[in-house]
Amino acid sequence: MIKIIIIGALIAMLIFSIVRKLNLFGSWSTTKRLSTPTEIIEISAPLSIYKSAVKKTLITVGIGILILLITIVIASKFKIALFMLPVSFYLIGQFFILNNHLKATKNQRIIYNSKTHEVQVEISNNKIEIFNLLNDVKRVTEVKSVQKNNGILFGYYKLHTQNHTYNIPYIIAQNPQTKPFFDKLQLFDREIETKLFPII
Repeated sequence: MIKIIIIGALIAMLIFSIVRKLNLFGSWSTTKRLSTPTEIIEISAPLSIYKSAVKKTLITVGIGILILLITIVIASKFKIALFMLPVSFYLIGQFFILNNHLKATKNQRIIYNSKTHEVQVEISNNKIEIFNLLNDVKRVTEVKSVQKNNGILFGYYKLHTQNHTYNIPYIIAQNPQTKPFFDKLQLFDREIETKLFPII
């Protein structure tokens, strides 16, 4: 009985975190291609893409919670059911990856000039860093999840320059307007890492 109460409390905390995450979008502005000049592109995504990612991830998390509850009930009689626990924890963990990637996206603003290939990164503390995508990037690493869950593959690109490393989540690449930037990234010989939880 005590175990069920503890798990119920943890699930309640998770639901509370999810509700807070949904409310977070109220403070986000819709992102788009900057109007002038036309070669200047903001490397971000519209609100609809973020909301879609949250909804799909919540379905995955819901399945994970359901599996967890079923496992608890069955495991009280059949211990073999405990093998389902890692699966449920993995699915529930997708929410924390989403949360991590959304924070990484919100904490930086990236502007790309598709003509000069200059990239301007504005960090959350108003610090601005500028580099050239073709000349200054020494190495590109791609970190991605082992599989898609409900159509979402979590992952991110790591752009290594002489002095800094910049992390750009996959979720931004879903915006068609950012295609020129991500097309250029595909030209690099990328190191690809696969992780169970690709936390930035």
